[in-house]
Amino acid sequence: MDIADAVTTEYVDVNPGTRLGKIRGIFDGDQTLEAIVVRGESDKFEGIVTRKDLVSSHHDPEAKVRSVVRHPPTVARDEDVRETARLMVEGQVKMLPVLDDDGVLRGVVNAKDLLEMVQDNLGALDVSDVYTEDVVSVEPDTVLGKVIHTIRTHKFTRVPVIDGTDAVGMISLYDLVDFTTRKMTQEQGGNNNATDSFGGGVSKSQGRTHGGWGERSGLEATMTNLPARDVMNSPAATIPLDAGLDEAFAKMQDHGYSSLIVVPEEFESPAGIVTITDLLRALTWTGDQEQRSDVQVFGVDLLDVLSREEIVERIDEIDGKYKDMDILEANVRFHKHKEQHRGTPFVRCTIRLFTDEGLFSGTGEEYGAQAAFKNAADIVERNALDDKERESPRHQMEQERERTAELVEWWTTTETSS
Repeated sequence: MDIADAVTTEYVDVNPGTRLGKIRGIFDGDQTLEAIVVRGESDKFEGIVTRKDLVSSHHDPEAKVRSVVRHPPTVARDEDVRETARLMVEGQVKMLPVLDDDGVLRGVVNAKDLLEMVQDNLGALDVSDVYTEDVVSVEPDTVLGKVIHTIRTHKFTRVPVIDGTDAVGMISLYDLVDFTTRKMTQEQGGNNNATDSFGGGVSKSQGRTHGGWGERSGLEATMTNLPARDVMNSPAATIPLDAGLDEAFAKMQDHGYSSLIVVPEEFESPAGIVTITDLLRALTWTGDQEQRSDVQVFGVDLLDVLSREEIVERIDEIDGKYKDMDILEANVRFHKHKEQHRGTPFVRCTIRLFTDEGLFSGTGEEYGAQAAFKNAADIVERNALDDKERESPRHQMEQERERTAELVEWWTTTETSS
């Protein structure tokens, strides 16, 4: 089945010179928007900027969008649904550009539209087949500074809020941004004639909210010490383990959520979480149990003398070297370039390790899949080692407090999208 019926021409696009403050205003004005298309001269497709990329790190609002643009995989209208889902999972994006044979942008395909097209087939699997166990959570009284730290450390976009054994809510990165912006608007005075996307005053020159609540650091300190219960979405949207994935997707659509807390009917305590990405990953499965292991290999047709078993062994070797880090899942993707040497294609291998300490990645390029994989594995292992040998815990805590303050400051810089 191809993706033609899921392709849409309804998307937001900007030019590479657009200021990031303006981009923030666009995302703030449409909470359903996952990504924005960037188009250059003659409407040439340049890439995309995602909501997650924009709000998960501090950015200068005067910087241009070209500084954060990412270059996702592209697809054609006749691309297979399974391959499109693989590209979304591997690229960690929920929107892919659709190009024609001449490289002209003809539309985009969104994760939810893709899943809606195949929803009737999702019921072949249950939530128990795909959900993530032992999920990291926070409590209702956890201060927002620690919530932000948890999200940043684990590179999540959301965490469930658990009170004892009860799932009472969910808090996402975007909830934090939305709450911070509204909190700032409520606490400031100043010009009330213009409005931003949340009804706050804006200046005529730059479109930023302004007023008389004093130094911004005061708001940052207040924000980071508020409890999670003030921001979380409640009640929590839950799903039992034996529910079909079609039911899970329908519930996500009904609530406007991209994740659900998994709660077994016979137990009170939450068992884990299931996300849109989990549903996409399910689409990539072929029915072969080997495909469901913790190591997913894409582009297996490029494997020459390298076997899948050797790939798994190397990933296990990296996992075994770091006792304080567990690899939850590994994605290994091979891509062939046109260049060849004595019949052997030039191959790029990208390894992404999803661990309980965050995401580590490495890319290697060589003639042949085996050499490319070796380079990529060495790089990702080195990246993990560098991370484990970073500075002292005390210094890390100080740096994290500084980054959190910068992040909240960036969130309080709002602009209109007009």
